[in-house]
Amino acid sequence: MTAPDPIGTHHLDARILDQLRLDGRIGRNELSARLGVSRPTVSKRLDALLESGHTRVVGIVHPATVGLEALAHVSVSVEQPVRQVAARVAALPEVPYVSLISGRYPLIAEIRCGDAAELAAALDRIRSIDGVRDTNTLYYSDLMIDAGQPQKVAEAALDALDRRLLAQLQEDGRASYAILAAAAGTTPGTARMRVMRLIDEGIVRIGALSTPGHGDTEVAVGFGVRASGRVSGLSPLIAELPGVRFLAATIGRFDLLGTIFAPRLDEVVSALDRLRALRRVLEVDNWVHLDLMKEHYGAPMR
Repeated sequence: MTAPDPIGTHHLDARILDQLRLDGRIGRNELSARLGVSRPTVSKRLDALLESGHTRVVGIVHPATVGLEALAHVSVSVEQPVRQVAARVAALPEVPYVSLISGRYPLIAEIRCGDAAELAAALDRIRSIDGVRDTNTLYYSDLMIDAGQPQKVAEAALDALDRRLLAQLQEDGRASYAILAAAAGTTPGTARMRVMRLIDEGIVRIGALSTPGHGDTEVAVGFGVRASGRVSGLSPLIAELPGVRFLAATIGRFDLLGTIFAPRLDEVVSALDRLRALRRVLEVDNWVHLDLMKEHYGAPMR
């Protein structure tokens, strides 16, 4: 029998993740002070989380900030083993997100492109993949809450150095200023000043992304909503539900698309009950994310 953990390791990991989602570059001393836990203990658990492969701290830029205006969610039915097909879909550069899910469609993917023509071409590439039988597409008319919750900055003034720094932060949001400077071809002082400006202006949000369903991490449940009337008044109410960390208005079989994260499925059930109880919600469909195959929101930084 395994002895109980006297310091509540899993609870501490969850608290560390909460802080990393708020500020992915938080220092170990400040993290220790916020949690009221010794620095060695916090460092040990932080290193374990980051080395597990299921938690990453990255910089995320809202797609509209860097000119990615055509976004879509694609549900895929397959006629070959789903992992094989998912790997082929995940290899496409326009696809930042691929997940295996429960339900009629065993695989979903997200496409992010510059315009409608690029999006149509990416959809054709997915439909042409060996093992893809059928696809069903939802076009995003508005991305209200993106993964990592970056802001939409309509007129971001980015020069070549900014873009090089953003490219590095998208790979490792906790990289030291010395590492960022070396990769971007500048000094640590300049790298620090530029990164702080990018964060302060909301151009990049640095936070933790964790893989649902591994160990004691969260579960993730996607949902699609059909609504009556205008969805503009409904979406803020859905955004306030506990655990909603992704929300988009869509054109297709759903009017709104989102994801709920929670430590336990019973908390997801409660959130979905509250969602169904909202006025103008006609129907709610949902699916469980079983295995995340790809999540990499590295927008092109030309």
